[in-house]
Amino acid sequence: MNDDRYMVPALERGLRLLKSFSRERPDIGLADLARELNLPRTTVFRMARTLEAIGFLRRVNNGKTYRLGAAVLGLGFEYLAGMDVTEVAREHLEALSRATGFSTHLGMRDGTDLVYISRYAAVGAVISNIRVGTRLPVHASSMGRILLSDLAPDELDRLFLGRSLQKYTEQTPTSLPVLKAMLARDRQRGYVISRAFYVKGVCGIAAPVRDAAGRVVAAINLIAPDSRIDAGQLEGPLKEAVVDSARIISTWLGYRPRTLGPRIIVA
Repeated sequence: MNDDRYMVPALERGLRLLKSFSRERPDIGLADLARELNLPRTTVFRMARTLEAIGFLRRVNNGKTYRLGAAVLGLGFEYLAGMDVTEVAREHLEALSRATGFSTHLGMRDGTDLVYISRYAAVGAVISNIRVGTRLPVHASSMGRILLSDLAPDELDRLFLGRSLQKYTEQTPTSLPVLKAMLARDRQRGYVISRAFYVKGVCGIAAPVRDAAGRVVAAINLIAPDSRIDAGQLEGPLKEAVVDSARIISTWLGYRPRTLGPRIIVA
């Protein structure tokens, strides 16, 4: 049970300071931090120097602004290392990449972001900016759509309250009603196939990973250059391989679907 009597104010302020940094704004100055945290600048200065001393912040731009330090990344990897889904998915994602010849990924949702947890690049794959820890807008990615499709309508309303849906390509939904209609179809299919949804020239297939309670806790996908895949492959053996891999990972996590079906191997 939460009880404010047991909170440590200095720790709470320090964590709020760290959470001020984001993908859109990686560098922040002391004046902005003080204003946003509603704290005296001297207090924020001492907090920032303390966090810098232990590696959670570092100064950039000739000392004018701060950026998150490597210690934050270390905490993130420790968190990921303790997650069963990451460990369970590893060999299956690697096998899927080898079998298909395309890159595979595991992702989870953090608010309105999709966070890449694992990545297996196929031999000779086109180099991309996707790395472990990469964040993409959840509404504009195939794995993000899978993760959103498990949410109830009121949860979606709360999640996107006051937020605009940025357009990246002609395929990206730009309003919540359009996104909801798309998610309803995704939910019915149980997988997502996308072409040029976030980046032109890239297609992907995503499927849900469920826990023992049936909740979608993660998603996996396969991505490839659009020029290397025809519709028959995308809708046929590649889709089946991704869906099957996600189902096997879910089974290892304790999920028991009504029917498992045969495993599809892609040569």
